[in-house]
Amino acid sequence: MSIGRMRISTTALSITLALLVLALVFWLSRAPAGLSASERRGGAGSAGAADQAELYLGLIPERDIFAQRQRYRALADYLADALDRPVELVTSNTYHGALNDMARGRIDGAFMGSMVATLTLDQLQARVLVKPQTADGVTTYRGVIFVRDDSPIQTLDDLAGRSIAMVRTTTAGHLFPIYALARGGMLAGDDAVVMRWVGTHDQAIEEVFSGRVDAGAAKDLRIDAFESRHTGSRFRRLVSSEAVPNNALIVRRDLDDSQTEQLLRALLRMHEEEAGRQALSMFGAERFVPCGTDEYDAVHDMSGQLGEGWGRLGSPDAPPRVPSDATHTQAAVDAHPEPSPPASTESSEGP
Repeated sequence: MSIGRMRISTTALSITLALLVLALVFWLSRAPAGLSASERRGGAGSAGAADQAELYLGLIPERDIFAQRQRYRALADYLADALDRPVELVTSNTYHGALNDMARGRIDGAFMGSMVATLTLDQLQARVLVKPQTADGVTTYRGVIFVRDDSPIQTLDDLAGRSIAMVRTTTAGHLFPIYALARGGMLAGDDAVVMRWVGTHDQAIEEVFSGRVDAGAAKDLRIDAFESRHTGSRFRRLVSSEAVPNNALIVRRDLDDSQTEQLLRALLRMHEEEAGRQALSMFGAERFVPCGTDEYDAVHDMSGQLGEGWGRLGSPDAPPRVPSDATHTQAAVDAHPEPSPPASTESSEGP
């Protein structure tokens, strides 16, 4: 190769490397923040050790992630102004991931369904602050086992040997149907139902609606929403659970008391000002109201009656037993690895 050609090649290589470096710097400057727990607070940070200048709220993609992030972003932006501190959204792949993130201090709080909220309150001694209230005054939901209105199945006993769509790690789609089927003797033997696991409550409803399964288990609020969107489509509700709180805000136990009180006060007063009402509207609620640990008694009762039998049901993410010693908390979390993230296709309506 001639000296001239070598010089041209060297110059071209230098220019290429310079462009790559500039591209890398630009990409790093534009990289989104707050999208994963590990990125936001490091791999093994301990609770209380992270920077307290920011408040980290866990976000679990149980619905369309873009619509859900928009809803939660409106809430986070309002809280950032009200608390005079940045509020970051941290994505966890699953509810179990959020439990793990809180155990390791990667998030300060998260809006959790009643089953995982109960685990977090019991295992991590976390605190429940508020639950959302809709415009018609609803703050709770019930688990429902249901069939199409034209189904020959009339009672729970008629489900023997049939198929049912269920949603893992939820009270309405997992704990309650297991509890109800266990009481009916339909978890083993000739009468055992065939469980079809899906990612969301809306998917369970779609499976029943399409006729791909005989029955489903889901939140009554999601069934109501489906029926309102599909005129003439009705479901027969075979049995319902006791009411439990709709997705409530759970915060870690060692969050500073003054910060917890400030957060609670801001949430409870949102509906009193226009900016708060706009954020609430985006979030899908009218206001936040206080929530207490005793409101999860129904979850405790169902899991208590199932006892050790729960762990023999073959679910890879069966809830761990509540340890008698709080020092065993992380061991209990580690003993139950996360399942693969469900498909996030549920409607973005409501909390």
